[in-house]
Amino acid sequence: MISPLKISIVLSSVAAVQAAYHATAGDSEVTYAHRIYHDFRSLDDTGNLYKSEPANITSDEESSAAPIQEGYLSSDAFVNDWGIQTWDSPAGEDTPLRKQYSNGNVYIKRDEETSATHLVLRAYRNEDFVSAGEIDSKLSNIFHASIRVRARVRGESGACAGIFTYFDDDNESDIEILTRDETNHIRYTNQPGLDDAGNEIPEASTDAVMKNGAVWTEWNDHRLDWTPELSAWYLNGEQAVTKTYGIPKNPSSVILNMWSDGGVWSGELDVGSAAYLEIQWIEVLYNTSE
Repeated sequence: MISPLKISIVLSSVAAVQAAYHATAGDSEVTYAHRIYHDFRSLDDTGNLYKSEPANITSDEESSAAPIQEGYLSSDAFVNDWGIQTWDSPAGEDTPLRKQYSNGNVYIKRDEETSATHLVLRAYRNEDFVSAGEIDSKLSNIFHASIRVRARVRGESGACAGIFTYFDDDNESDIEILTRDETNHIRYTNQPGLDDAGNEIPEASTDAVMKNGAVWTEWNDHRLDWTPELSAWYLNGEQAVTKTYGIPKNPSSVILNMWSDGGVWSGELDVGSAAYLEIQWIEVLYNTSE
C-alpha cells in the first residue's frame, strides 16, 4: 500500500489485523490508523456512462431532480466513504450570488484524448445563482490526517476549488485554487483568516507560488498534513508552507468542492460560464477522535 505520491508510507506489520500508516509531516514521523483511497483513473465504462459531460444545472427544479450518476459514484465503494452534497447558501451582503450544490455537478468523465477517467466537481453560473459541486467525507470525527489529491483545475475566472478539513469557521484548514489568480498561484490557509474587526490575520493565509514551473491547469499532487503541532502543505512531494497558527482543534470532515458566490474571495463567474475541479485520485490517512 504505497502512496501514489511515493512519500514514505509503509505498513507497520503486514500480518497485523489493523494496519498502521507512517508519513513524514514537517520533520516528524506521524502514524495513522486508517486509510481512505479512491482511484478514478481507469473505471469501467463499458456502457459509455462517462463519455459526455452532464447538462449544466440551470434551475432549482433541475438541481433537486438531478440523480447521482450511475456507475462508480453510486457504488458502495464510493458511497460508504463520500456524500455528494445538495445544500444551498443564500446570497448575502458579501456574497451576491446564491450557491446551490447538486448531484448533477459531481460526475465521472472520460478524457477524450487519453481515455482515462477522472472525477469532476463543477461550478456553473446562472443569472441569479451558481450551481456547484461538493463531496464530504462520511466521517466527521477525523482527528489529524494526511490528505493527498491528484488534481487539476480548469475553466473560467471567478470560482474556487477547495480541498480542506472542516469543523466550523474557526477550525478549518484549506488548499484553495482561485480561477481569478495566475495559474501558478495557490492559497494555503488555516482559519480564521479575519479578526473580529474584519482585518486579515497575516499568519493565517499564504498566497504561494507553485514551484518548478507547475501550474494548476495541469495535474499536480496536492497534500495537506494536519497534526497536533503543525499544518503542512506540499505540492508534488515538496513541502511548500507550514503553519502553527490556527491548527484545527476539533474532529472534522474532509471536503472537496468547486464553487462561486460572486464575492471578493471567489470572484464572479460570467453568466453561462463554468469551472471544474478534476481529480484522478484521493487518499486520506487519518486518525479519529474515538
